[in-house]
Amino acid sequence: MAVPDYKLSSVLCGHSMDVRCVATTNEFCILSASRDRTAKLWHPEGVKDFVNVVTYKGHNNFVSCVCWLPPCEAFPEGLVITGSNDNTILGYRLQDGAVEINLTGHENVVCSVSPGSDSGILLSSSWDSTARVWNVNTPQMSPIVLKGHQAAVWAALELGNGAYATASADKNINLWRKAGGLIVSLSGHTDCVRDLAVASAETFLSCSNDASVRLWTNKGECLNTYYGHTNYIYSISVNPALPQGFVTSGEDGTVRVWAAGDCVRELRLPVQSVWSVTCLDNGDIVTGASDGLVRVFTRDPARYADEPTLKLFEEEVQKMMAASQQEIGGFKLSELPGPEVLLEPGKNDGQTKLVRRGTNVKCYSWSAEQNTWNEIGDVMGANPPSEGKTMYQGKEYDFVFSVDIKDGAPPLKLPFNKTEDPWVVAQAFIHRNDLSQGFLDEVANFIIKNAKLDTLPASSNGFADPFTGGSRYVPGSSPAPGLPPPSASDPFTGAGAYTTAAAAASEKPLVPHDSYIRFDQANLKAIHDKLKEFNSKVGDGLSAFSDQQLENIVKLGEMNCTYSPETIQSLKKMLEWPKEILFPVLDITRLAVRNKEINGQIFDTTHGPNFVKYLLTLLTPDNLPANTMLAMRVLVNAFSDLPGEMLVLAARESVVHAIISLTHLNNNTQIAAASLLLNLSVALAQQTDNMELAECIVDLLTKITDNEAYFRALVALGTLLAEAPNKLIVQTKIVSNIQLHNKLKRDSSEVNPSFKKICICSQQILKML
Repeated sequence: MAVPDYKLSSVLCGHSMDVRCVATTNEFCILSASRDRTAKLWHPEGVKDFVNVVTYKGHNNFVSCVCWLPPCEAFPEGLVITGSNDNTILGYRLQDGAVEINLTGHENVVCSVSPGSDSGILLSSSWDSTARVWNVNTPQMSPIVLKGHQAAVWAALELGNGAYATASADKNINLWRKAGGLIVSLSGHTDCVRDLAVASAETFLSCSNDASVRLWTNKGECLNTYYGHTNYIYSISVNPALPQGFVTSGEDGTVRVWAAGDCVRELRLPVQSVWSVTCLDNGDIVTGASDGLVRVFTRDPARYADEPTLKLFEEEVQKMMAASQQEIGGFKLSELPGPEVLLEPGKNDGQTKLVRRGTNVKCYSWSAEQNTWNEIGDVMGANPPSEGKTMYQGKEYDFVFSVDIKDGAPPLKLPFNKTEDPWVVAQAFIHRNDLSQGFLDEVANFIIKNAKLDTLPASSNGFADPFTGGSRYVPGSSPAPGLPPPSASDPFTGAGAYTTAAAAASEKPLVPHDSYIRFDQANLKAIHDKLKEFNSKVGDGLSAFSDQQLENIVKLGEMNCTYSPETIQSLKKMLEWPKEILFPVLDITRLAVRNKEINGQIFDTTHGPNFVKYLLTLLTPDNLPANTMLAMRVLVNAFSDLPGEMLVLAARESVVHAIISLTHLNNNTQIAAASLLLNLSVALAQQTDNMELAECIVDLLTKITDNEAYFRALVALGTLLAEAPNKLIVQTKIVSNIQLHNKLKRDSSEVNPSFKKICICSQQILKML
């Protein structure tokens, strides 16, 4: 069928972060909700323009959804309703933004709000796996809770027959009676169901991360499935100006226009994520996207934007498309899946997958025997190296040395650039090849000699570890006197640390950081003594562990330890201890998961997700500080191998939300939180949607008092900014803090070493902004 061409009509600027949701009122007004913690009302002005007339404030976290609740008995002028990552729902007066209602009860992010057909009825859904039905005429009454999904509920709405429908990350759509009883659960989508829309009095539409749209009857029969998007579909809305028309938007940076079951138009935006789409009564399409802009598209030539605006828009789209065509090793980076694809098991032994990891492409092979994906190696780049450079694993280096470590074994490759610090490269080489820490000086001096460096960088062996210790047991502390130091794979702590002296000498870029850090230091004897003490307090003694079992469990904390399956089961059983005596068990666990085989058993696909959820329950303000700190250290060390890394990444939104909820943090907990965010930043630096993670880092920086924690958080923020400096927006107060650090550096001739690291990192970040 012939459909007039849609073109850009207007661009609404005002939000400073992603626009996660757009909606309409009944008078051609637009509502928008943003990660900048506000919602806005845009009023039409003239033929095609819109003006921001009210900004709605009150949430203390991202505003994730917005809707217009029509006039009702208690609020005859209606309400603007918003839901937030602070777990609350606010209702505002339309004209002046005064808060009229505050609905609490959801236990996690509120991700959708929509009006019911009856006066004052409001539906909400949440990451807490429930939807709720509220009556704002009687807000003091408890809502009806729709409970039955096994994962986040992304959308909830009322159908034409009066039933409620909910869409969930468990891949199902549930239909409910108004009283709250489940009618039926609908399956068909193969991934998270993200949004719903009423198509007619008898039918409704759903869209999913599986890149499909489905048309259902109100009784649950699937009438049709539509395909057109190439990635996740986030939002769907009926278009009243087209026959059987609707629009969709998604992660492929497009809006698709559908009529009578056919995709008749593709509108490409200069963004990666079009989070939300809705339609005005005249058929104009409104979008909210990851660049913080609201855009309106129209098929009426009278409302087209002027030619310079249209030309600029097309140029931006072309630039975005060119960037998405970037190739590495002959593969388009934008078309390759991220590491989350490795959460799905392989279909047969030896199956391979190419996975986007930052700017690199890695190849993984499925092992049916081990029930895991094993990394084979990097996919080499197709471009030849620059003159005088050597290509290794897809990157250019000044040198790629062959290092003989063991007789009879093949030499190990050691890549090095003259701009790098030899001690940092040596430490990374040791960690990558599981070598003894005793090789550090030998490897570093090998680099210095063979690279013929003009100056000898300062040794990095003088770092003062920020953790307290001694002979007493402090969770996560340094080893007791006389014990050998652990292997230090955290480049910020331990014998191989990148120190202030080295940083100051070489001004080596501290950001972006490209490897995971880890908590290795431990006092195993003190942990053993504490476990033995607490073991005597467990139950009536019948469930206590024997001395030999305790000794075997403690040995799990050693690198490359030998163990039996029974010992792993004993550790899992010990993790069920009461929270008051749990902290030494968590300490052993964070050491144990550094080992590849143990990591795979603790974070296996059957029980691992529940273990991660359990760790997240410890990241709440009402938990023991030691448990909170050590739970985060377990999550940090989970990145030591792929199974743990994948599960933490799968739960990243919950991790970020949990860290934001923490208030009073002691120094060790600050360091643990900053380290966890740093590992997430390294893993997700190339992702297109890092605003939530960046905002969490910014939030943590305002709470930190410890210099080491502040430094790690800055490195995390800088790692994200280095990959997307024009997309991530750092709050003014943080930039002011960074500038203050630089001022102090200039004004003081003697600044303590920890503070100097912050100053150097601050300068490097400011250069990006």
